Amino acid sequence: MRRKLRDGWGTLRLLYEMDRPAFVVGTATSVVQSLLYPLILIIVWKGFSLVLAGRNDLVRQGSLLLGLLFGLLTLETLLRIINETATSILKAESAQQVNARIMRKMSEVPYRLFEDNAFQARYGLLISQASYRPSMLVEAFVASISALVAALGIGVTLFAVAPILDVFLLLLIPLTIAETRYHSRLLNLQTHSAPGLFRMMHLTQKSIDATWQRDIRVHNSSILDDEYRVLAHAYVSNLRRLLRRYQVIRVGMGIGAAAVITLAMGVVFWQISQSPAGPAQAAVLLPALVMGLNYGRTFSSSLGSLTECLGYLAQVFDFLNQSFESPRVAAPRPAGSGSRAPVLATSAAPGSGGG
Repeated sequence: MRRKLRDGWGTLRLLYEMDRPAFVVGTATSVVQSLLYPLILIIVWKGFSLVLAGRNDLVRQGSLLLGLLFGLLTLETLLRIINETATSILKAESAQQVNARIMRKMSEVPYRLFEDNAFQARYGLLISQASYRPSMLVEAFVASISALVAALGIGVTLFAVAPILDVFLLLLIPLTIAETRYHSRLLNLQTHSAPGLFRMMHLTQKSIDATWQRDIRVHNSSILDDEYRVLAHAYVSNLRRLLRRYQVIRVGMGIGAAAVITLAMGVVFWQISQSPAGPAQAAVLLPALVMGLNYGRTFSSSLGSLTECLGYLAQVFDFLNQSFESPRVAAPRPAGSGSRAPVLATSAAPGSGGG
């Protein structure tokens, strides 16, 4: 738990350092935008209550409520646009900077490790996921905040009108636990399968290499396709086992959720029938209950994705913080290079040494 908290805090600090304005604006707009939904429900509730009460100042009060409703809806639209802009900028910045930090760290890695399969697999996993994981992390982070704040706000609204309904929102706790565990297991599977996944990526690159294509056609060989199929079958088999296990859990959670929602609706109908202001309560209780459960589900799903992305960032932090034996190892000179400047190994084509 301490490690997860440290990695989570390190990730937040990393995102903040990447683009402070985008991080602050994206987070703030997510929170404020989510708080508007409970306010909209309360305005609708007050409007129905005014109509049922038959007050003399109905027109004036009703116009005021409609004006507030229009203002909140307009504000929600503006906040959503600003949030999407800030989030898009932060996603682009995070992907580029994580890739840049990983690549910069490579200059400290001893040259001999580039010929080590375990290191190749580890680095291949990091660099292959660095193109999209940071973007997923930003999206999951913003979605988690939005969904959590909205669900809590709606929970407070329900507590003010019908406290018993908040009990049904507790269903979201086991759902959240199941989602986070599933995504943690998925990351573990990808990490364990890193050598095979890296090899599969290497084979796909070889499939468009001119020299390889020439030899394959000359010898009428299926070596690339055969090896790729074997590796893919092994990975998909492990993935199927993981999905089957959590599919059973998800189905059970879904059936439980359906039962809870049905029971909650029955409680709402009963409470409405016992109150003179039943229609006004119905206007807020039914949508609030549905919205609360939906936002709770969104939070569970987003938190699961966030957990998986945090696990990936933890591996990035481990790699960036790792100290290697020598800070820099010069690449060997090509044969017959004489007194020329050393050539980087990554830029030398096979067989380029000598005349």
